Amino acid sequence: MLATLRVLLFHHVKLFTNKIINHILKQSTMKKLTVLFASMLLAVSLNAQQESRETSDELQTIFGKSGQPTVGWFIGLDNGYSQFDKKDVWMGGLNFGMIIDHRLSLGLAGYGWCNHDRLYFPDVTDTAGAYLEGGYGGLLLEYTLFPKSPIHLTIPVLIGGGATTYVSDKEYLEWDEDEWDTEHFILDDDVFFVIEPGVRAEINLLKFMKLNAGVSYRYTPDLQLINTSDDLLNNFNATVGLKFGKF
Repeated sequence: MLATLRVLLFHHVKLFTNKIINHILKQSTMKKLTVLFASMLLAVSLNAQQESRETSDELQTIFGKSGQPTVGWFIGLDNGYSQFDKKDVWMGGLNFGMIIDHRLSLGLAGYGWCNHDRLYFPDVTDTAGAYLEGGYGGLLLEYTLFPKSPIHLTIPVLIGGGATTYVSDKEYLEWDEDEWDTEHFILDDDVFFVIEPGVRAEINLLKFMKLNAGVSYRYTPDLQLINTSDDLLNNFNATVGLKFGKF
């Protein structure tokens, strides 16, 4: 009877989550983040309760092997796609860190846009356009739901900062010891705070390798560049990646 009730509960939670996701797409940036975080906390809470029920018959100890958490490690490579002002942005990323009890990952992550030569903004100043270069990174927190299942979900959150620069398309020559180098004028630059929550589907390919794909939302509230909207970098980010390690 209890098993049947749990199945019905999780079925209704999935339906409710789908409604939340559809609602998120229609909301403002702050509402998107608020609802997304609430959904994450709900999913984690339900998963923890389910796992608690499944292990309630096991002996829980303070000392001894049965009470010691397992610690692993990971290193991941990501390819991402996003948009800045309707311009296509291709990203490359690297992340690494430690895994506690197969579920909680703590580490660092960083991303940079690879096609800055295609990110040209013609009206940065009254007389010049520029290419947008930059990247961001920071602390990575990730919770894995049902990690021992061949296909499972993870909830990553990146919290950190980044830097971006407007590099002019106009060149000038600069003497460097024994030769002339071609340089570009920097029209403006800025550093910013970033938070990027997301969700990913992950497949255990081998014991030491996982394939993942997912979507996240990048929020940078304090971007300040000349003649540029402060929400230029705010957008969804789709990623596909490989993760290696001891899981």
